[in-house]
Amino acid sequence: MEDSKVVCGCHKVTEDDLKNEVKNGAKSFEEVQAVTKVGTGCGHCLENNKELVNELIIKRKLDGNEIVCGCFKVKAEDVVNAVKNGAKSFEEVQAITKVGTGCGRCVEGNKALVDYLLKK
Repeated sequence: MEDSKVVCGCHKVTEDDLKNEVKNGAKSFEEVQAVTKVGTGCGHCLENNKELVNELIIKRKLDGNEIVCGCFKVKAEDVVNAVKNGAKSFEEVQAITKVGTGCGRCVEGNKALVDYLLKK
């Protein structure tokens, strides 16, 4: 069995450490960072690991068809279908699904989800 790649040398954080935190329910990079300390040493790895964690969170949402907007019970599949059916921006997905139009706490995460889907 191979060792997991070290992604933060200052704190000896591995890619598996990040994956495990996301698998265990972390909802943001900041939550992962609070537990693992990734990117809090010299800062050189910060941006790459932030991108990695955000992508892992998006993939978890998609794989689990998680609710991505609690106010309107919008699931990841609803966002995927909006993009598949021609939505070309977050605002268009929002108009179709109502995602992020309630309390607004899910807007940033869903903008990232839509961006990810549009780049696929």
